Amino acid sequence: MASKEDKMMSYTDRVHLRFSHTEKEYLSAVRFYMFHSTETLARLIAVYVLVSVGFFVLNALLDFILPLWANVALILCIGVAWFHAYFVDLPRRYFRSDPKFRAEYDLTFTDAGIQFKTPDINSSIAWSLYTRVIENDRFYIMLYGKNIPSLSIIPKRAFPTSKEEILFRQMLRRHVDQTLKLSDGEREYAPVSFQPPDWR
Repeated sequence: MASKEDKMMSYTDRVHLRFSHTEKEYLSAVRFYMFHSTETLARLIAVYVLVSVGFFVLNALLDFILPLWANVALILCIGVAWFHAYFVDLPRRYFRSDPKFRAEYDLTFTDAGIQFKTPDINSSIAWSLYTRVIENDRFYIMLYGKNIPSLSIIPKRAFPTSKEEILFRQMLRRHVDQTLKLSDGEREYAPVSFQPPDWR
């Protein structure tokens, strides 16, 4: 008896997507990735704590003691500036400085690999390049490194049908991340009760 996955494979053996990123969409996806990168967040917090401690130590060494509220206000201002620089300015600079982020992507996913096309690039990519995938309600983010450019952002709006998105998820599960949760469309329908309704 054919499994559900086999039935999906009989629907189509490939998923073809064509899309372009907007700056707003790209920034949203990168921020989502950063907030889910424990290593990145840990480094930022550690640096912020060190800068804050250094600020207080510097005040003590210079014998120039500011009121507590002024110290707290300055530390908070530094934190806001740090956050904006790393979570807004840095990804925006990446997006605006590299034309490839604004190009139209033509992607074909099969179990054999990924065909990647833009106006300037035509290449085949092995699934083994990717080490992890994270998602929210708007994106799949496929990771192949530890910095911002090492992301493949797949917007969910690009899937022409829900069946193709399900097939894509199954490919991700087979080749990248076996722990990727089942989507609502992949779950078998389970009736609440096997008893017929009481129409009395």
